[in-house]
Amino acid sequence: MFSDLEYDHWILVEGDPDIVCFCEQPKQIQVQIDGSIVESILDMWIQRKEGAELFVEIKYAAELDPKHRNFSERSFKQTKAQQKWCEENGFKYEIRTDKEIRVNPVYLDNLKMILPYVRQRAKPIETDYHRILTLLKKSPSTLLQMEQYFLDIPKQRIREAICRMIYTGTIRSNIDTAPFNNNTEVWINDQTEMDRK
Repeated sequence: MFSDLEYDHWILVEGDPDIVCFCEQPKQIQVQIDGSIVESILDMWIQRKEGAELFVEIKYAAELDPKHRNFSERSFKQTKAQQKWCEENGFKYEIRTDKEIRVNPVYLDNLKMILPYVRQRAKPIETDYHRILTLLKKSPSTLLQMEQYFLDIPKQRIREAICRMIYTGTIRSNIDTAPFNNNTEVWINDQTEMDRK
């Protein structure tokens, strides 16, 4: 990753439970555009759970807008070359700009808080998972309510478990609309429950 925007995009990719695999700067390409060879490195390759694959380029929207003072002929040619290469080789291609990546700063900030909890423990503590899921099957809860209910589990472990379950899509939360804190609401992801049956 070379820019703040690429970092923010990585956060969204890393926090998306529907993405099973990704690679940064996976491919260098050469394409002829308007009579000259354009070289470029694609920013990211993504594979989703259902198997769909795509290449992604991350750019600031202003760089691609010929009417904007920050327009970049180089960036414009680069994305044109990447799109052509992907079409010729049968790959889906998307350009993601700051307008899409930073559309929800609350969600982005919350993912930045959640991901370190996920990384703290290589393997989750299964008994914590089981107990929290059992409680959530009865009704939605906040982080504070769970910490008050499970007095025998350290708060740090409760947050680790909750964050990992949000990260994997096992549970859902309101992190897209409210800051991650004691009042964060969590509930069972009905789709995950249906997938298990």
